[in-house]
Amino acid sequence: MTNAASTIPSVSPRTSSIRLFGLPLYDIAFGTGAETGRARGILAIGRVATGVIAIGVIARGIVAVGVVSLGLLSVGAVSLGAFAVGAVSVGGGSVGVVSIGYRAAGAVAVGHRAAGAATLSW
Repeated sequence: MTNAASTIPSVSPRTSSIRLFGLPLYDIAFGTGAETGRARGILAIGRVATGVIAIGVIARGIVAVGVVSLGLLSVGAVSLGAFAVGAVSVGGGSVGVVSIGYRAAGAVAVGHRAAGAATLSW
């Protein structure tokens, strides 16, 4: 019988040596330590990701994909952005179960132009 933890491949942090605007082209960081899961780059992938394109549990970027995401285009369980998609979404244009925005669509939608099962619009 093998140990299940020993069969999971470990992901070592990877950072590009190419830099644009002071940021690495890509930064991939997973881990449990305070700094080991933080990724910053044009493409950032990690537990906490910050970049132009950010993918992580907590993601911040122009395009952000994560459980909690903040960005111009934001996708996640809880998302905030100009265009937000998620279970709970807040943004100029938002789609989600609970959605708040200028244009909002969802089961519960609040906005100037709201569409859904229960809506509040002004």
